Amino acid sequence: MRVLLADHLMPTLARLDGELSDLRSARDSADKKASRAAERQYDRLLKTRDELQAFIADVEQCADRGAPPTDNKCPPREQDARYAPSLDDGVMINSAALWPLLDPQWKDPRRWWKELATAQGRKDYDWSHLAIRYWPTRVDRKCQQDPSLGIAHGCFWRYHAERAWAWELRLQDEVGPDFKIEEAAYRLGGRDPGDGGDRPHRDAFLRDHSAEALAAIEKEAARRMGRGKSRKLVPEMRVLETGLWSAHAEALWEMELRLAEKQGAELRILAPDAPAARAAFEWQHPEKVRVRKGFLANLVPPVELSEDEDAHDDAEESEEDDT
Repeated sequence: MRVLLADHLMPTLARLDGELSDLRSARDSADKKASRAAERQYDRLLKTRDELQAFIADVEQCADRGAPPTDNKCPPREQDARYAPSLDDGVMINSAALWPLLDPQWKDPRRWWKELATAQGRKDYDWSHLAIRYWPTRVDRKCQQDPSLGIAHGCFWRYHAERAWAWELRLQDEVGPDFKIEEAAYRLGGRDPGDGGDRPHRDAFLRDHSAEALAAIEKEAARRMGRGKSRKLVPEMRVLETGLWSAHAEALWEMELRLAEKQGAELRILAPDAPAARAAFEWQHPEKVRVRKGFLANLVPPVELSEDEDAHDDAEESEEDDT
């Protein structure tokens, strides 16, 4: 909108001001006929100039501060902010912030702005980028309560670290082994709350809430094993973060045993620091290593897994016979 103002509206206003100045001089002419013609043209041009000036004022407000309330029942903006449309917000939200420029030719944006400002029920659009620009405190409060809003505004790790960790582990199985939920530094309506993005929140969660982090790993490993006919052996689960094995080797060791017992076969939790931490733990606890070997040797996979393997072998034999 700055281009609209600089390249079109302001030059047009300057041109109209110049023409009005010329007409004022013509009105003072001794030629009465020319003076009357100049008077009529002056009135028409002045009306056009006033309408343009009012439109420019609306453009400047929408561009630099934000749209005004639509009526007395419409909540005002919490703060001024420059207009910054987002493709993710869509036409409805982006046009709502321009309602003074579109009304009355297009009346819907006026109604949408009131809905955006009110944020009630099914017409709550606080997921939008424009909502957090103009009502940051309200939207931030909702982000703390609703993880989906936290994702929309890039503060998922900041306010819902435990869930972000659990989702990340699952998506590493469903999307790709290197998948991470990464977020840039959180900006609260253009303000800097001192956020550093996902990394410091991830590190703090793994450090200060290690029990919850380990529980999420065990839960995800069990989920990957499946149930009933969808059961499968999971020989390993990879964790991308460094530090859990170094700080909680015994807990992870015991977790591996519980998961191995659950599926009837060994499962190892892998991580960048796992080899060194595991080796150090085994050196310090040779008896646990001996017991583990015996325990794993006596494991028996569930019957349904054996049946699946037999069926697979039969299918392969049948294919060989056919050839």
